[in-house]
Amino acid sequence: ALFMNHAHCIVGYKQANLAIVPSKLARDFKEFALGNSGALPLLYVSKVGEVSAGHLCKDSDVRTDVPVYQVVEKGTKTKFEWSDMVTFYFGCSFSFNQILLENKMLTPNARNVSMYRTNIDCYSCGEFQCKMMVSMRAISKDHLSKLHEITAKLPDVHGAPIHYGNSGKIGISDLQDYMGESTEFGENDVPVFWCCGITGIESLTTAKIDRCFTHSPGSMFITDVLQEKAEISTDPKDMCEVVEYSKNLYSAVSKHTIEKMEAIYNIVKSDPGKRGIKNLIAEGGFVKATLALSHANKVAIVTGAPVHLTHQQLDETDGLPGVISLAVALQSLGKTVDVLADEYSIAATRNIIAKCLKLGIIKNNLNVVPTRKFEMFTADKNPNYDVFLATERLGQAKDGHFYSMLAKDLSQYIDPVDDTFMQSTNHPDVVTIAIGDGGNELGMGNALENVVKYIPNGKKIACVISSNNLIAAGVSNWGCYGLALSLYLAMSCPVHERYVRRAVGFPVDVAAMMKNALPSVEREREILNVTEEFGFRDGRSPDTLMSVDGLLFDKEHQQVIRGML
Repeated sequence: ALFMNHAHCIVGYKQANLAIVPSKLARDFKEFALGNSGALPLLYVSKVGEVSAGHLCKDSDVRTDVPVYQVVEKGTKTKFEWSDMVTFYFGCSFSFNQILLENKMLTPNARNVSMYRTNIDCYSCGEFQCKMMVSMRAISKDHLSKLHEITAKLPDVHGAPIHYGNSGKIGISDLQDYMGESTEFGENDVPVFWCCGITGIESLTTAKIDRCFTHSPGSMFITDVLQEKAEISTDPKDMCEVVEYSKNLYSAVSKHTIEKMEAIYNIVKSDPGKRGIKNLIAEGGFVKATLALSHANKVAIVTGAPVHLTHQQLDETDGLPGVISLAVALQSLGKTVDVLADEYSIAATRNIIAKCLKLGIIKNNLNVVPTRKFEMFTADKNPNYDVFLATERLGQAKDGHFYSMLAKDLSQYIDPVDDTFMQSTNHPDVVTIAIGDGGNELGMGNALENVVKYIPNGKKIACVISSNNLIAAGVSNWGCYGLALSLYLAMSCPVHERYVRRAVGFPVDVAAMMKNALPSVEREREILNVTEEFGFRDGRSPDTLMSVDGLLFDKEHQQVIRGML
């Protein structure tokens, strides 16, 4: 075995982080490592008292073959001593530095990395529990997808990054507050974070073990094993895309999964009602919205278009049915969903949700928040929600009023959240999503010019409030159905699923989690029936039952839903 300071200078050979623990704790530590395989990818576990590294080295002695060691006694670094120990050898990301250099993704002077403690809880076992430690490199935005694809094929040396961009999302408020060495950024560079092997050191330090050993950061054990090369694939199933779904917020997903998401959106944006949807489409919005929802923990959804002024219940059947369908999918993934309702509609909204809960359509109750009392931000300007989604919600026009598609002024019925939506769109930690089918909906300011140009009454009714991600749909409910199904695709993608859980724990069984939580013809028919039971009616043909936007459920809507499945 070879050893020297700055061990990453050893070109082409696997390098290993070390953790040497008492044999009585070896089983727990092994489970801890398996549950945190991103940070602690096991290369070899020694027998009790074994000083060699098995297949990693033909001739080695772990007691002498590392440049600098650390000895930890009850959480305190102390002098060296050896006893009944088991040695764990973990892969190290320095092993693929040469690969990154060869692909011109890393500057030659990147001698070391910056390291940080995150807010990510590691998978715990016994005495071993700690926050994940990460390493960071500055990578050009143009290289992110290729970088992810290459490193994803190297799981034994930490694999693909677990985070890109906004470091605050993983609890790093200041990139200058680092361990290791500083990182220089170019104009187009993005901070890229990998699980880091010093997570092992962190776990030993916090466990307060009587005595254990490890290497000093940057002084790894060098093996005799050459680092495998990662070949670039042309198969969409193997190709990765790193998508910036909002400013400085990124996600990773396979190209094949994106293609399937886009196929769903092609159905969502179909226009049997001939409303000119093609003129409102913002490319990429559907995929980005899916990824934003996938990463969210808390989601606020607002709807409401009080178009039936001569009816006791003003609402139309486009809006709330889609909200309920999407909320069920989000809840199945463990996300908190709050539904906003205006004063005129809050009782009916609560009654409909209660009926859906009773029928088993909704598994967990949805909290209905009066729009007037909605608090998107804390007093300290921190967001209470990760995503603010508006679907079929009347939005503010240029003159400050709210209009139907027929240019009727409905402002007196709306409890505005437009300013809050706009603040959310501009907040670095919030993503706004807008779903609409006419141009008068909240968040459709992205398509303002085309709404004015192509939509009847567009100059008067067009909403001027923009969103981070716009989804133009043939019917707004379809946008919600499509997002629910697209979420399933995202979480079924191994590339994305690992990225979402930050390589902590084990892959989730998304099919089991989302069983009975996805749109179906039967369920959406039942939801529509419940909303009509409480007085909601088709916005264009109020005398026609089981109908939305002038389209019969058992004709056009059924065809669209089946097409998505």
